[in-house]
Amino acid sequence: MIGIGNPLCRDDGAGIRVVGEMRDSGKYPEISIIDGGAAPDLFSLLDPGSGKLIIVDALRGGGRPGDIYRLKLCGENIADETPASLHGMGILDSLKLMKQLGRYPPAVIIIGIEPADVSYGLRLSPAIEALVPDLIKAVEDELC
Repeated sequence: MIGIGNPLCRDDGAGIRVVGEMRDSGKYPEISIIDGGAAPDLFSLLDPGSGKLIIVDALRGGGRPGDIYRLKLCGENIADETPASLHGMGILDSLKLMKQLGRYPPAVIIIGIEPADVSYGLRLSPAIEALVPDLIKAVEDELC
């Protein structure tokens, strides 16, 4: 599992916050939990042969602030899929490279939340802060 985001831009740090809380809880010792920062290179962060990849990120999907999304990316049509991450195409490019080199995970799930505020600041907006437990629950549902 990898959290992505910029914690200096309020709600853009939601993915980082979720993985930090999950890692610090100590409840997931069998799960590799990675803080991917704002521009992760998934290819270098993930071990070959990794299982399901869960990405947690702020995601502009056109919904209301706080809407939680679940996207499943399929390796067969990765070139056609364009998740609207706040980090541009970095994630998608990494996944394309992993596919070309035969290192695409068996499943890639993105758990995203529509941000309310991505202005400069160190704290999540109150609306997104209140939904951190829901994001963690969404990730836990994928771990089964």
